[in-house]
Amino acid sequence: MWKIYKFFSNNKKGLLFILLESIALVFIIQTHNFHQGSFINSANAISGSILKKTHNLSSYLSLEKQNKDLVKENESLKNLLSAQTYKPITASPIDSLFKYEYIAAQVISNPYTGLNNILTLDKGKNNGIKTDMGVVLPNGIVGITLNVSENFSTVLSILNVQSKINAKVKKSHHYGSLHWDGGHYQQAVLEDLPIQAAIQVGDTIVSGGKSIIFPEGIPIGYISDFKLGKKSYEKIDITFFADFSALHHVYVVKNYLKDEQQSLENLSKNE
Repeated sequence: MWKIYKFFSNNKKGLLFILLESIALVFIIQTHNFHQGSFINSANAISGSILKKTHNLSSYLSLEKQNKDLVKENESLKNLLSAQTYKPITASPIDSLFKYEYIAAQVISNPYTGLNNILTLDKGKNNGIKTDMGVVLPNGIVGITLNVSENFSTVLSILNVQSKINAKVKKSHHYGSLHWDGGHYQQAVLEDLPIQAAIQVGDTIVSGGKSIIFPEGIPIGYISDFKLGKKSYEKIDITFFADFSALHHVYVVKNYLKDEQQSLENLSKNE
């Protein structure tokens, strides 16, 4: 208390000057339209700036919720698109459904620097996820579900030397096998592509559709380099579209016709 009294006592002249200046400024603003307008404009500018910064901060803090809402919306749109593009020819119990369903999930563990990378998702059996389901992005293939618990699932990453994906050149529909050789996480190798493909650097590579796990035509990457031998391609380097060091939201693909197709193929093999 004594310090406060001493402060006012030592600075009474300066404080009195500020008080009188403030009173004079109020009178000027109230009696002169020009000064009043200038004051209001300045106040609006200051308050507007504060509100804008507050809004930006609020928007930033709500980005996580917005991202989740967008993922759910994309999930619905993907399922709607799948329903419109797939129409069973004959009547069956799945007439009211469609061939693929997309289940949104979040990557909670994303190793990508080893040779046998396994991801973890925050969805499991309770969400309809089973083993051997494809995991994709709008611009890439992530991998295949490996083990599933009630609320979580692991994924054999495309960045795993044991992984092989059926892929094709988009423009020519020539098929090959895509695998990761343990090098850079943004690079893969395409093999078994016929010489007739006549590829060029920059050609887009997409999922082949010969697999019962992945839908056809999912973007994977582009040809960044290749070596042509006498009778075949010695090596074709693919650069992924997706950044596998920053995976967050993904989609697990459920193929409603998978069991039927597998049963028929197994039956044919045993004949």
